[in-house]
Formats: sequence, C-alpha cells, structure tokens
Amino acid sequence: MLSSIFYRQLRHYIGNTVTVATGSDLFEGVLHAVTDEIIRITESAPGYENNLDIITIPLDKIKYVRVDNAQ
Repeated sequence: MLSSIFYRQLRHYIGNTVTVATGSDLFEGVLHAVTDEIIRITESAPGYENNLDIITIPLDKIKYVRVDNAQ
C-alpha cells in the first residue's frame, strides 16, 4: 500500500528537478517517467558535450526523493 501512495505522489512531480538517493548512489535530474515499479530521470552529465543520460531506478531501491522547483 505504501508503495502505491509513493508512486502516485511521484507522478505529480514529472517534469521537475529531483534528487534521488538509493542505498549507494545519489542522482539528480529531471523526473521523466514514473511507473508502479520504476522511475526514470534525465540526468545531465557534466563535461564538454553536456550529454543527457536516462537513469532508471527501481522504486524499492529509493531511500528518499527531494523535489526542487515543485510546481
């Protein structure tokens, strides 16, 4: 039940910049998609060409999510 609440809440923030922490990693980017099992964020890789990486994170691995610029 708690995961369904988390999933529904995250869907409200699609298009916003988020910081997502897992047990071992920290990701920052724009929340691109949310399903009942995963989220996808578009992360900007620093560097000369400024590549965009799409990161897929399982919901059950997320420790916390911070939303920046919530609309």
